[in-house]
Amino acid sequence: MLYKRRFQNQTLTERAYAYIRDGILGGRLQCGDPVSPRRLAEALGMSFIPVAEALVRLETEGLIERVPRAGSRVRIPTASEIRGNYVVREALETHSARLFAELAKQRDRQRLLKAAAALDARYGELARHSSRKGQAEVERAHLQFHMLIARATKCRELVAAIERSRVLLFNWLFTMADGYTPLPSRWHSDLAQVLVSGSASEAAEAMRAHVRYRQEEVIRQFQRLRRQALREGRLTRGPQRRTLLRLAAGK
Repeated sequence: MLYKRRFQNQTLTERAYAYIRDGILGGRLQCGDPVSPRRLAEALGMSFIPVAEALVRLETEGLIERVPRAGSRVRIPTASEIRGNYVVREALETHSARLFAELAKQRDRQRLLKAAAALDARYGELARHSSRKGQAEVERAHLQFHMLIARATKCRELVAAIERSRVLLFNWLFTMADGYTPLPSRWHSDLAQVLVSGSASEAAEAMRAHVRYRQEEVIRQFQRLRRQALREGRLTRGPQRRTLLRLAAGK
């Protein structure tokens, strides 16, 4: 009976985790939005406990944060956190690109070129007809493009590390849907061509430039989101909020 109960709770926790995570990545829950465990439990038809466990897992992944006297919120990363994420992502993905250039089989190279062309076309369509649903779909395809590179290295640990690091960036880029400028028309195709035909060092440098592109724009957008959330009182309350407002205003 005890084993059965644990298995059931684990299943419910996974359901709650997937529901909340999909809500964040799909734009239904945006940065700074409150997340009520009890309301989620009611919506999912389950008890409070598996929802709370799911929120703990999402907190460890950096998608949820708990704020004193304000409850759980979808996390708005700080400039320091975003820069740190870029450092980690650059280290992982430049090495992934280097290994791809050295080790990828011909079918992996052809698959990457095809995926890059399709991704560029989808970004172009999004620039003409933007929507949150369309942005979420394109960013999922973007994630898969980078995972194609990683999986071709046949290094499971590298694949897992890149997947973890990109979950955060995927969320960050998605919340910028209304603000950032369109990508160059062959942005991913040009990268793929270097990885497929260039040397290992050329592939690594091309990926480095790709990762660093628009980093400061991402940071500015999230600083704006954080200031807005502070003004609206969505991040914290009381004296702590007043202090953070002064800091956000540069006082």
